[in-house]
Amino acid sequence: MRAVAVFVVISCVSSTAFAGPQSTIGAKPLESDMVHNVGVAWPSLFYEWWNKGGGSLDWALGAELVYGDWSGAYSDVAVALALNAPLRWHVRNKKHPRATTHVGVRFTPGAMVGGSEGQGGAPPPPPGFQPDRRVMGGVRAELAVPISVDVHDRVSVVTGATLPFTLMFARDVDPWGIIPILIRMGVEINASPKVAPFFLFELGPGIGIGSQTTDVDFAFRIWVGTAFWSVLGK
Repeated sequence: MRAVAVFVVISCVSSTAFAGPQSTIGAKPLESDMVHNVGVAWPSLFYEWWNKGGGSLDWALGAELVYGDWSGAYSDVAVALALNAPLRWHVRNKKHPRATTHVGVRFTPGAMVGGSEGQGGAPPPPPGFQPDRRVMGGVRAELAVPISVDVHDRVSVVTGATLPFTLMFARDVDPWGIIPILIRMGVEINASPKVAPFFLFELGPGIGIGSQTTDVDFAFRIWVGTAFWSVLGK
């Protein structure tokens, strides 16, 4: 609830402004040719190398050190390494009297390999249940509709939705699927000409399919970090 309150307050105190910071978690197209993005919290520590593409496309290569539910629920990860390749298309922008709204589409394929928690549960076991620690892996195709709202020269509010569809694998366990439906809430702040800290919170229901059963649980992901660019003075 506190995160929701902060989100509302930032929107309400906005003044007339249209620029806002460069965006790596929202929908605004990049202005710099290259942007670095790093964040940490739950379920991972990550780094992304963003590049300004042609037309409305921006793209990135990223890596994650995962120590939680990779897709928000049912991942059962102890520690793992994940690689991903975000692609973001800027769809449209619209100016309002006190804000500018940007809408995009983001597709992020990725793969993960690591070790499982190996925690038990009461029968029938939930999707992804594993009685002991073992090597596990997964593939993810995340589809998102990010929305950025420039509410100030230095502040953009980020919202939208994301669906990180995931298929997980482990030895001696049937593959299981994860379908989280997450609402996004975040903010990007232009702290200096080359640095933009951010906060991003995603939450919603997570559907797990596997072990001859289907289950629904609360899913969430949260990160705090920063984007920075022009590190060589260009």
